[in-house]
Amino acid sequence: MHRRTHLLLAAALALATGPGLAAAQVPAPGTYPSRPVRLVVPFPAGTAPDVLARLIVPALAESMSATVVVENVPGAGGTIGVDRVAKSAPDGHTLLLSGDAALVLAGGAYGMKPPYETLRDLAPIAQLIITPNVLVVANDVPARNVAELVALVRSQPGKFSYSSAGIGLSQHRAGELMNSMAGLDMVHVPNPGNPWMEVLAGRTQLMFGNIAVALPFIRDGKLRGLAVTSTTRAAAAPELPTVSESGLPGFESLSWFGVLAPAGTPPAVLQRLEAELQQAMATPAMRDRLASMGAMPGVQNAAGFTEVIKNEIKRWAPKPGAAGAAAAPTSAAPSTIAQKP
Repeated sequence: MHRRTHLLLAAALALATGPGLAAAQVPAPGTYPSRPVRLVVPFPAGTAPDVLARLIVPALAESMSATVVVENVPGAGGTIGVDRVAKSAPDGHTLLLSGDAALVLAGGAYGMKPPYETLRDLAPIAQLIITPNVLVVANDVPARNVAELVALVRSQPGKFSYSSAGIGLSQHRAGELMNSMAGLDMVHVPNPGNPWMEVLAGRTQLMFGNIAVALPFIRDGKLRGLAVTSTTRAAAAPELPTVSESGLPGFESLSWFGVLAPAGTPPAVLQRLEAELQQAMATPAMRDRLASMGAMPGVQNAAGFTEVIKNEIKRWAPKPGAAGAAAAPTSAAPSTIAQKP
């Protein structure tokens, strides 16, 4: 997702700022943390992971009686910041808050092969939130639901395109998943600067956009919302059906964000961090803020988060003979939207 998208999210939250500090030696038992804790966000200030980081930092700082600071290390789709944490001292003083793409697509999907392996070089601590996207179309697209959109795209091969903030992000994966499951040939138009303007200006016909940003456009009549990409309807927009219930059973493409540490971090430190994050995420104020963004709680323990990453890497891994694009998950049911003979 692009900077403007997440600045809209950030405007709804009271964001704090702070510089990062470097890590040093492993603390003696019982003394963690012994100095400021860096929470590295591999995207610019104002993006979704940055917003989330600055929401949880005050709670962590208070409960840990420590200084916790956010350090933005953007670049290369998040992989620069992730790699920096992977190569940091495993002492619990350098942590990572990342979205799914830089972690999952390190498995090789879409040609991404960064200089780290997620589950070899990082220790998952907690998946914090999950957010669905919303399938939106430009107002001049004569489709009122997913079935009509699929029929329209099939009737005009090569004409329809969808925008995203970049290769491998959830918006791109959702578009390729629909292409695969529905037998379409929509063209991907990445625009890291402003993918929303592509569809608002009519240069692309549709987009799978973050729910928190999509809903104002839909409710202002600037775009038409057709469905959400989760397998259950979103509490923030219960009137929108899921893509899965709209003729593509099993369709699911989500964004998620979690916290990890360098591999080799002492188990006692990881357990402390897991408990602190669970506590920070459980407050009513935090849950209310996240719900207003259309976010759902993630798997807030290390074992569950590790399984999520394993399963997602497998799900989006390149298929034999594919040119880097992920095919539909093997568990997905066939499309119930009839194709033309």
